[in-house]
Amino acid sequence: MLLSVLLPASAATLIYRTGFEVFEGYSTNFTLSGQNGWRHEGSGGNGVVNDFIPGAGQSAYIGFGAPGAPEFNNVWRPVNLAPVPTNLSVVTFSVTMLVVDSTDGRRDDFRWSFYNTSSNRLLTLDFDNASTGINYALDGGGGFVSTGFQFTRGAVHELAVTLNFPRNRWQASLDGTVLTTPLPITTTNAALNLGDIDAVWAIRTPGSAGNNYLVFDNYQIAGEPRIATPALLSATRQGDGQLRLQVQAEQATRNAIEVSTNLTRWDAVATNSALDGLFDVLDSAPLTLPRRFYRVRLAEP
Repeated sequence: MLLSVLLPASAATLIYRTGFEVFEGYSTNFTLSGQNGWRHEGSGGNGVVNDFIPGAGQSAYIGFGAPGAPEFNNVWRPVNLAPVPTNLSVVTFSVTMLVVDSTDGRRDDFRWSFYNTSSNRLLTLDFDNASTGINYALDGGGGFVSTGFQFTRGAVHELAVTLNFPRNRWQASLDGTVLTTPLPITTTNAALNLGDIDAVWAIRTPGSAGNNYLVFDNYQIAGEPRIATPALLSATRQGDGQLRLQVQAEQATRNAIEVSTNLTRWDAVATNSALDGLFDVLDSAPLTLPRRFYRVRLAEP
């Protein structure tokens, strides 16, 4: 078996993180906007609460208090990563989140929207509290597209979004389940940098906001270099006879794993994406085969 080996990807560099705790200077007596550099646009409820996420202490929230005009509310803390340096060219946003349902029968949308430093919205992930569907929108104006996945009202979820700026690709996961194939960060040639990542309360019916709200914690943005060359890190024969291949590949890209018995003809074993730079592939080839060679290559530009 032919096996290429690379060292694991370098550790991520923390760009910004907060848990909204007292020791960080956050208070439940004030709105989130105005504390520690957080800002808002629109109107409506936002603030800091305690013990809404088990074991998390203080958390932030947006929603609940009905807005006036305009009928939306964004809260964010500026990142202003422009230009994106090479050692941080792949940025991962992660957050713990909980959508608390309405008690008045009216349900809205809660979103995470990514903007560049020119205030152009690049992409949005939408959590529709009416249907519990998870949707996304790109910057080309085509509207929201369903991911085919759902979230659970009242449940704590872990969201991660990886943005590969050199490749103009992003990908998201919820609780470790990948929600999308790699998609363009911009379809309109907007500047590829990061201005801010906003929590958004989008009112579904004007003048009739629900008292639902989004609680979020462990808000983190980290960066790392992109993995320029995909490689096979290891191959382990399992008890059931399958061969488990660990693959290191460029983050938020699609990669093809191929096999050959003669180094001339190559056949696909799988095509997969590496949200965080690593993934496993199982090959159920018979043990009686005399030899098999493996390689991994980028499957998209």
